Amino acid sequence: MINSIYIKSIVKLVVRISAILILYQFCRLLFFFYNLHYFPEIHLIDYLRIIQGSIRFDLSAILYLNSIIIVLTLVPSRMLIKRWYQNVISRLFIYCNLLGVLANIVDVFYYPFSKRRMTNSFIDEFSSSLLYNEKKGIARMALEFCKDYWFVIPLLIITFYILSYIAKKTEINEKKVAFTRGNLFSSFLISTLCLTLVVFGLRGSFIMKNRPITISNAGVYAKNPSEISLIINTPFSLMRTWTVQELERKQYFTDSDLTNYMPIVKLYKGEGMTKKNIVVIILESMSTEYYGFYNQELKDYKGYTPFLDSLINHSYTSYNCFANGTKSIDAIPSILASIPATKFHFSLSKYCTNKIDGIGSILKKEGYQTSFFHGAPNGSMGFESMNNLLGIDKYYGMDDYNNNSDFDGVWGIWDDKFFAYCADKLTNIEEPFFSGIFSCSSHHPFKIPKEFKNKFRKGKHPMHECVQYSDYSLKLFFDKIKNEKWFDNTLFVITADHTNMSFEKKYQSATGIFRVPIIFYDPSNNRLNQKSNKIIQQIDIMPSILSYLNYNKPFISLGNNIFDNNDGFAINYNNGFLLIIDDKVVMYNEIKERIDKIFNITEDMSLKQNILDNVESKDITKYEHKIQAFIQTYNNRMINNTMHLEN
Repeated sequence: MINSIYIKSIVKLVVRISAILILYQFCRLLFFFYNLHYFPEIHLIDYLRIIQGSIRFDLSAILYLNSIIIVLTLVPSRMLIKRWYQNVISRLFIYCNLLGVLANIVDVFYYPFSKRRMTNSFIDEFSSSLLYNEKKGIARMALEFCKDYWFVIPLLIITFYILSYIAKKTEINEKKVAFTRGNLFSSFLISTLCLTLVVFGLRGSFIMKNRPITISNAGVYAKNPSEISLIINTPFSLMRTWTVQELERKQYFTDSDLTNYMPIVKLYKGEGMTKKNIVVIILESMSTEYYGFYNQELKDYKGYTPFLDSLINHSYTSYNCFANGTKSIDAIPSILASIPATKFHFSLSKYCTNKIDGIGSILKKEGYQTSFFHGAPNGSMGFESMNNLLGIDKYYGMDDYNNNSDFDGVWGIWDDKFFAYCADKLTNIEEPFFSGIFSCSSHHPFKIPKEFKNKFRKGKHPMHECVQYSDYSLKLFFDKIKNEKWFDNTLFVITADHTNMSFEKKYQSATGIFRVPIIFYDPSNNRLNQKSNKIIQQIDIMPSILSYLNYNKPFISLGNNIFDNNDGFAINYNNGFLLIIDDKVVMYNEIKERIDKIFNITEDMSLKQNILDNVESKDITKYEHKIQAFIQTYNNRMINNTMHLEN
């Protein structure tokens, strides 16, 4: 005979889990409507498909968060009717699930900045900010968030009361429970069965030989990569990336074939190295959406970067430039060492201490002075240590600037002040030199200095005013250095770390979220004034600089020289590998290790029509080889610590 109170407790547990599943769907609906412009092609039938696919991922996350509650409920014991025992279970239920809902709600507003669900790197980055910012700065950041997203607080209060109501209505209120030898045995059998079902739910599959579901499994339900963020949930994303730091060794090709598909050792022929100065400027969040030049096809579009648009008229750039990551921490290794972000962020991984031939270490051997400037507090986001690992000798941050009156109150020194500081420092550095400059101000909470209020047009979002301010700050920087002796002997490379708030359809797709400028400007070389449609990416910057300098020694780079006649491509990771090549966007399934979606980037901007069946098999093979060669090269060289050449 089965104990009725024990069965009742299991039924009430199922009710609790079901209620949380419904709460997660409300969070998903909020996520969808708040970020609707990133999912413009999703209709009702598509959303129903997304809901269907999301249940596996929601259930897995909920079961993880409620695992202690489940165990306490499923243990056949007389304690089930104890008031203190029920209170413990109810409190755990409320606070564990409030944490899950909080993560989902925060991601509603964080998604426009990251273009993907939060991963473990968010925690690492936030911890780094806590470590390197003053307590007052942290308080300011918290206040700014609460001011801009005040409605998160009432949402959490409402959620708390909903969870409290569910907990109270599903408590066991019996006064007596009797476990005889017979019903205790049957209760243990039921407990074992329930725990088995829980394990299946945690794994996301009833087939034990299958691996537990990961983020990439969501691709089965997605018609295009951007939908994956709708299908999964934030607790699931955080859990599945918490310990994903190990790369898996791959052997798709022999060494000789791998060299053909991914020639990573570069050797450019040049007649003596031209030791020009190099200044790489990384503009915070300045995607190509904000430029007039890159959006000439948009009717009546006015950009927010008048100075940069004028500079492009004398520079080399392409209409198809892409970042290799979605966060600032991805930009430094991508740009300075040709190391892109993959399923985890290089600078936060166990491999970040590998020996890497970055542009700093390469040019230092040629007699260059190397430096990097960032207006945030020294140590912020690990930039100082990463630059050191890549061979950059001098680092100048907010601590070196040493004037807190120019602090913006949240992130660092105002751009106009810090660019002026950079100009003064560069003028006193011995030539030849390599310097990187990372701007700060074009970022949430979207502030500009008081003296620039009403100088710029407002645009559709406060970010647009910040962009104009940063563009103007860069103009002041160039005005200050253009008469210096070293100016004409300098190659300037301008890019952005990643994209930001988006309002144009062109930038609200799985590829649009990676579109950043890549500009090469040499005031002494008019022949560099060229425009291209070639696909180029941040990891191409280092080899292109070295080629431009006629550097004629071998080095390692995952990117290519943009000035060569090679076939350009870009590789990104957004819940799976994306290859942008020819006029195609190729989506690679890591689990099945094959391509499962191909889109035409020119005819299908929103990536809705999977044309895999219409693409010639030889092209599919070419794309598959390109991705697999990249994965094998990246993984194996990181594991072996051979992303460098021995002397």
